[in-house]
Amino acid sequence: MMPRTLNPTQWLREARDGAAAVEFALIIPVLIGMVIGIVQYGGQIIAFQQLHNGITSGALYVMRGGSDIATVQSVALNAWPNKPADASMSAVRSCTCSGASASCTVLCADNSYPQSFITISGAGTYAGVFRTQAMSATQVVRTQ
Repeated sequence: MMPRTLNPTQWLREARDGAAAVEFALIIPVLIGMVIGIVQYGGQIIAFQQLHNGITSGALYVMRGGSDIATVQSVALNAWPNKPADASMSAVRSCTCSGASASCTVLCADNSYPQSFITISGAGTYAGVFRTQAMSATQVVRTQ
């Protein structure tokens, strides 16, 4: 049997040496970009969840009968794990009568007690591997 001779163009089309290296070189930037995005966005989600956990702890304190605003702030801030250096929590009491803003110490016009709410807000900056992002969350708890 005679060996088949290949013309130069046919030989180039059938050659497979180095094809995997070229394919890898083409796909590696996409894979690196995906890993970077997962690390950055995943860390940001975890940081926001930790902020929300702190606010929820403050809300649980209020729902279990706590009413001191300074303590609400302290509980929420202390329950925030891995908080950033600029972490802040605030708690504000507000009251309404028939949907309108009212004083918390005076009865409503119909001699009913005003509805009382405590709004707990937290804010901080997530310092990710590749960029920083401001984050904030708020939760309102009806106390009466």
